Amino acid sequence: MKKILQKTVLVSAVGFATLSVQKVMATDNSQVSSNSSSISTSKESSSNNSVIYDSQSEEKKENSSESQSVLEDSATLKQNTEIGPGYYATKKLTTRSLLTRTDTQGFINNIRAGAIAGWNKYGVLPSVSGAQAILESSWGQSLLATDANNLFGIKGEYNGQFSIMPTQEFVNGQYITVNAKFRKYPSWNESIEDHGDFLASNSRYNNLLHVTDYKKVTRLLQSDGYATAPTYATSLNRIIEQYHLYDWDNSVIDVNSADLNAASVEGNKIHIKGWHVNSKAANQQNSFLFLLDANTKAEVKRYRIQRKDRQDVKNTFPNVTTALNSGFDEEIPVTDDMYGRKFVVMSRYSGDVNGNSNNTDYLFNNVISFPDSTASHLDTFKIANNKIEITGWHASTASRTAQSSYLILMNASNGQEYKRYKITRNARPDVQAAVPYIYNSLNSGFKLEIPITSDMHGKTFKVISRYASQDNGQGSLSNANFDQTIGLNENISSINDGWMDAHMLHVRGWHAIDDIANKPYHTLIFMDANTNSELSRTTVTNTQRPDVQQAYPNIANSLNSGFSADINLTAKMKGKKIYVLSRYSKTANPNQDFIDSRLSRDISTFSTNENAENVGNIDELISNGATLKARGWHAANATKGKQYHFLILMDRNSNQEIKRVKVTNEKRTDVRAAVPYLYNSLNSGFNTDIPITNDLKGRYIYVISRYTSDSAGNKDAVDYLGNRTALIK
Repeated sequence: MKKILQKTVLVSAVGFATLSVQKVMATDNSQVSSNSSSISTSKESSSNNSVIYDSQSEEKKENSSESQSVLEDSATLKQNTEIGPGYYATKKLTTRSLLTRTDTQGFINNIRAGAIAGWNKYGVLPSVSGAQAILESSWGQSLLATDANNLFGIKGEYNGQFSIMPTQEFVNGQYITVNAKFRKYPSWNESIEDHGDFLASNSRYNNLLHVTDYKKVTRLLQSDGYATAPTYATSLNRIIEQYHLYDWDNSVIDVNSADLNAASVEGNKIHIKGWHVNSKAANQQNSFLFLLDANTKAEVKRYRIQRKDRQDVKNTFPNVTTALNSGFDEEIPVTDDMYGRKFVVMSRYSGDVNGNSNNTDYLFNNVISFPDSTASHLDTFKIANNKIEITGWHASTASRTAQSSYLILMNASNGQEYKRYKITRNARPDVQAAVPYIYNSLNSGFKLEIPITSDMHGKTFKVISRYASQDNGQGSLSNANFDQTIGLNENISSINDGWMDAHMLHVRGWHAIDDIANKPYHTLIFMDANTNSELSRTTVTNTQRPDVQQAYPNIANSLNSGFSADINLTAKMKGKKIYVLSRYSKTANPNQDFIDSRLSRDISTFSTNENAENVGNIDELISNGATLKARGWHAANATKGKQYHFLILMDRNSNQEIKRVKVTNEKRTDVRAAVPYLYNSLNSGFNTDIPITNDLKGRYIYVISRYTSDSAGNKDAVDYLGNRTALIK
């Protein structure tokens, strides 16, 4: 390690005077070690070590010759890394007034040009270079500063000029004193500029180059190891602030920085919040915000604003005098001409009251968008209580000039208008919350009930919401075409129960149609499944079926779609497989203008003679939520030798087996009385409760009764198809 020893008084900006020994700085790119045992091999090396100078030995130096710019001393040197990169005495200090000690303003004026040149050439902030020069040279009063204009103790030659002064090198474990060259500058300005070259040439300090915040630069100097004193950055900051050295920064750094914290449409206002720092703002006292077209950047609107305090910005840009008053937080009214467009924001400082000259602008990239001038949704489009119910909303910027609002019912099959209905829009706060940027979002709702008339049946409809320029709905300004359709031609039916006893045929079910207004008469026709010839017919009066309405709410007569019929079992019906047609007709004559639906399950009958071999009945098939009660009987001559009896639960919709249960027969004297000629008629009954499992819930089921000689119930079977169905809840 090399050290230069000189007698001087260091008077810092924090108001203390101390006897110092100036530290030698390196000019090459070598990394400086803090290890005191390292040896410098470079001609222009540096040391991070300081020493305490024994003031008792100082008196010996006063008689030494300085005519050759050489200072000799044999004093003992000790390390001191506490105060900056110089060497400072710590004993027998003499405190003196800063103002009486030196011409501070004169020194500042003399080094300003060099500090600014260091910024322009190397990117070292002028205020920091100046503060270091003050602190390191004790206001230019160190011997090296006065003799060689060397404010930082940089070794070597400058344009061939140097001064020789003693310094120490650490060799073979001990310090030896040698004479060394130190750069000699024409003036302090060259010294401070050359110091900038030193920092720029040393990669250790690359992170502080071109940084414009002096507090950050001083912090980096300390953390990068320029000085080990924990107060080094604080001392520099105090000098900068006390002597306003940050004005140097403002004079060379054209700060024009900004950030947009918020740019959004909120209801019928645009909220714009942020800040814009401009180093020229002190001379541009008029502030504006602009909305520019996002594509062309052409001005759309400008707003004169009053800047707001932003302490956070001031903390980030402490050397910009107007940073504190750089904020803006504005709510700009949304006007009609903004809809359907995209904008960007520009902040402007201007020397002109109208903002047309002497301007500094900052253009933000954030896009404020009014992406859709129209939005809509159809909430409800259904048939209920013989009416078409329509609810929804349609928000459009076109509504601001609309004379009227309409809902238009369209024939979906040919695209032609069926009828239009003038409406009054209702309030929809939920829509306003979802699309606040659309002009009439709050009052965009619609609700309409249209009675179903006879001419609607057999048709399928769509709906259009319209804002129109004319009171009759003509002159469309904005249409919302909804894709959802509703048909008035539904024709759905089902048989729930179909069975017979010795004298009667019984059938229960439902048949729902849309065209009930045109076809109010209901007839059941019983058909031979083999010949498709009619066997019998009966007129029925419909009954309520809330379950059907719940399943098919859009069908006109779903609530009153039920039927129940009991007809005499005639001779020509016995022994036949029968299906049922449910017919609605326009008149009492069911053969004219009718609509049919074949019920989903056939009914098998038997004859009351000894030739009948396989008959039965499901007396009960009831679910109580926990169990399914199945009670009935099944008699057949073929059951002889078939000792196993199963009930098989079938899915009515898929006709697939769900599960099967084995049952034990019981006596049925009523069955014996009715069909005494059948083999097992007396012991043909069954009565069982089947636990309801998850695979049964929600299904319509029917039952097959099976006799078989197979213990698994899969072969050699005699089946009877049950005549009841049940919905498992």
